[in-house]
Amino acid sequence: MVNHLRTLFIASFLFLVLFSCMEVDEKPSVYEGTQSKTFSIYLDTSGLGRFFLDSSPVLAGVPVNLKNYDYHGFNFNALTDDSGRVFFDSLPNGYYIASVGYDFPFDNELGTSRVTGQKEFYIHEDASESDTLIARVSGKPGLKINEIYYMGPPNRIFYFYDQFIELYNASADTVYLDGMIVCRMGASTIGADNVTYIFQFPGEPVIGREYPVAPGSFVVLAQDAINHVIVQGKDTLVNSIDLTNADWEFVNSQDYADTDNPNVPNLDNLKEGHRLDFMIALGSDVVLLADGRDVDYIDGIDMETIIDVVEYSSSSSHIKDITEELDAGWAGVGAIKYSGQSIERIEPGFDTDNSTIDFTLLNAPTPGYHHKYPND
Repeated sequence: MVNHLRTLFIASFLFLVLFSCMEVDEKPSVYEGTQSKTFSIYLDTSGLGRFFLDSSPVLAGVPVNLKNYDYHGFNFNALTDDSGRVFFDSLPNGYYIASVGYDFPFDNELGTSRVTGQKEFYIHEDASESDTLIARVSGKPGLKINEIYYMGPPNRIFYFYDQFIELYNASADTVYLDGMIVCRMGASTIGADNVTYIFQFPGEPVIGREYPVAPGSFVVLAQDAINHVIVQGKDTLVNSIDLTNADWEFVNSQDYADTDNPNVPNLDNLKEGHRLDFMIALGSDVVLLADGRDVDYIDGIDMETIIDVVEYSSSSSHIKDITEELDAGWAGVGAIKYSGQSIERIEPGFDTDNSTIDFTLLNAPTPGYHHKYPND
């Protein structure tokens, strides 16, 4: 027994001596490599369509945030100088996002509007020391189509009935949904003259005050306001969403099989002979929101009544379905059918009248909140 213990002691001693002679990599006490970065910030107003800005393209005194995503807590902030340039020094190598986001006062009908932009880049030994960040300005604040979820969740039954449209009040005043219409639009080369679906909120258009939306509030319009994670009580779609608490539900009284959650108020179909729910395509489509003064869909929707229009397509070579007067671009490029993906504005209510610029593609929908601010 004594010999066994002696042998064990000697073996342990030799192991410790051998281990102490080995080289051990230690966590570095300093960050590898530091660089400098200069940004020139310019304002791009090309997507504003009907708005005209008498404003300098150079943004001075603008707050710029620089965040390193490789090291926790590396967050830098600085203001642009009179020439629209901002300088960051002693930056560790890694992946960064530079961003601009603030309210900008314009001396025209836009009033105060939101300016935002971002740039992704890597800093390393061979990285460029200067770069340009293009900021874009939102148009007139108000009620906006903020998110459209149309792709359907990952599933084996071609299920897409969990679609929803989200609205957002980007203005400083309460707006009212009374009598407003939501339309699905077909291809058109002249205004909004090809209405394929038209559903309406209850109430009197423009003057009604029954259905308020407070400033900064989201409104979810569900195709079917049910829990889509559990379909018909048996099929489970774990990657879908629960829309039982949606704010509104599309219901077609001419479709006797259409789901109607009695706890959720309805937008009803106005189109005679139309017997489908409000379904939008997984590939490309157009959604229009108008104030409801014109519901004569036969000759299209009057331009002066239109509040917002969004065109989307998964194809980068898509041929536009509507004129640039309604939407200068399209969102959703690269979206995959039955992927659970969604399109949402890069900032809540941010709208340059160009959906290519305004929207980003999300991996999962965010009904009732924005992907950048999930806890708000």
